[in-house]
Amino acid sequence: MPNERAADPGNRGSTIADPAGAAGPGSVDGRHLLLVGAGPGLGTAVARRFAVGGYRVTLVARSTDGLRDLAGTLADTGAEISTIAADAGDPDGLGARMRELYRGDGAPGVIVYSAVMGAPDRLLTSTAAHLQAAYSVDVIGAIVVAQAAAPAMRAVGSGTILVTGGGFADHPIPALATVSLGKAALRSAATMLGADLAPDGIRVATLTIAGQIAAGTSFDPERIAERYWEVVHVDGPWQAEFRFTGE
Repeated sequence: MPNERAADPGNRGSTIADPAGAAGPGSVDGRHLLLVGAGPGLGTAVARRFAVGGYRVTLVARSTDGLRDLAGTLADTGAEISTIAADAGDPDGLGARMRELYRGDGAPGVIVYSAVMGAPDRLLTSTAAHLQAAYSVDVIGAIVVAQAAAPAMRAVGSGTILVTGGGFADHPIPALATVSLGKAALRSAATMLGADLAPDGIRVATLTIAGQIAAGTSFDPERIAERYWEVVHVDGPWQAEFRFTGE
């Protein structure tokens, strides 16, 4: 499963204190991907698939060094790669950077939210602080990103937001308590966001990965990345949840 978190003040400027912001929404580029929770494995595969497909790519993660390394691995695609260091577990900081991004020109018209805290844990032994931290990364961060992007996407009447779901939403595992809770809540959040934003031409869905991500298997990151590409470019009816089952 993806386990990248999107930390710390980054390289896109200072934190903006005003949640509403003084400026109006910027313009949106439908061939610009925002990947929140960028890292090795699935994050790299998704970024590469869209980069070779002609997209600009903006990567968000908490590690500046990790972002630099990931951007370097994509240099051979010839795509324009930007990075934003931000922590999905810090809703205020993440929101500030996302609002800054969406006040500019050519902001991402496609969002993939893949940040998650995936460490083993159990409900009976997890502290309240740990549960809150996991929920911030797994669910609240996705909502914050959608809130920041929505005004600009509404202004142009289009946009696509995909959140990375998992089979734990269907079959929760006690030893992976917070990720099981998070994936179930994230799916519900995406469904509600989709209902709110569909009248404005904005598509929101969960892409549920119903298996363990591992290179060289039917759940190889490159195969899953292709499914993200297919969903973003689907010609048929939109739906609240798409799935990747390894087939």
